[in-house]
Amino acid sequence: MGICKTGTPMKRLVALLVITFFLMVPGSGLIICAHMTLRPMFSTLEDVTLRDDAFHGHGKRPYAEWWYFDAMFDNGYSMTLGVKVFNILGRGGVNTRLDIYQQGSLILESEKTSSMKEFYASIEIPLVAVEGEELIHGSYDPVSGHFAYNVSYEASQGALSLHFIGCTQGWKRQQKAGDWWVVMLPRATVTGTITIDGTTMNVTGTGYHDHTWDVRPRIALNYGWFWGTFESANYSVTWAMTYPTRLSRHPMMVVSEKNGGYLDIPPETIWFSAKQPRLDHLRLIPMYLNTETMTEKVFLTVNMHVISIDHARLLGVIQYWRYHMNCTGSIMMHGHMETVEGVFIAEYLRFR
Repeated sequence: MGICKTGTPMKRLVALLVITFFLMVPGSGLIICAHMTLRPMFSTLEDVTLRDDAFHGHGKRPYAEWWYFDAMFDNGYSMTLGVKVFNILGRGGVNTRLDIYQQGSLILESEKTSSMKEFYASIEIPLVAVEGEELIHGSYDPVSGHFAYNVSYEASQGALSLHFIGCTQGWKRQQKAGDWWVVMLPRATVTGTITIDGTTMNVTGTGYHDHTWDVRPRIALNYGWFWGTFESANYSVTWAMTYPTRLSRHPMMVVSEKNGGYLDIPPETIWFSAKQPRLDHLRLIPMYLNTETMTEKVFLTVNMHVISIDHARLLGVIQYWRYHMNCTGSIMMHGHMETVEGVFIAEYLRFR
């Protein structure tokens, strides 16, 4: 997500600035569409407001910030869209990337890199535009009682125009180093159109949206992470396993209830395993994941089998895999058991 290639002069500048960000700035960040930093998450969860999803920035101080959307459509297509903004030593850029998949296979990849002069974002509401094109516009929907977003993107290869309406309450968490991870839409109903090679189709499905800002830890010194989501009829789960080193790890899981609240699962009750390694781009990556938890409030066990992989490399060294995973299992809350069954998006990132 958000891989900066180094073909044009602007993209070469982006790569140079990102390398500088890693090497020179204490507490640097990554402009790949990362959903967390590699530190334990000590703060409790908090409710979100529209202002949490607005632009934050830091003026001329170094910063990285990004917005991420994904959606799984009923017709077998899926998409991810990321907008990443960074500023280093008074110079910065904006990277926008759209990926569209069919049955988990990448069929459209479009990336744009722009200067900060071509970027606009509100500091009050989620409103982001690049090169005069409005990409993200969030608001409160009084009918559903949830947040709603219009998301659009146009390129020569394809385009999308989607409407996200939240189904669950969003949450945010401040990390130990001060950065924020905001999950505005743990689950959303998505409708709209996607266009591929001149052919436009109507789509419906389920989506997700998060936003990260004020990233400070030098995460490139860490080993990597897994992140993903899955859901049942009424429950949505955002999960992660971060690895500060190859042998140390920090699990995270939040269960959101449709038209309800969220539950932060204690990390000491989360079990996670990664098995069935396969060699891909000179790295062993797992093709099977399992996560489980059992507390007084929730019981969960889910198996995740990789059905497709989309690999990218950031700056030639940081390895990134986007998974489409077939997830099966069960969630029980309030004495009510539901089945998890379907294909969902996950990611695996390694710095070394």
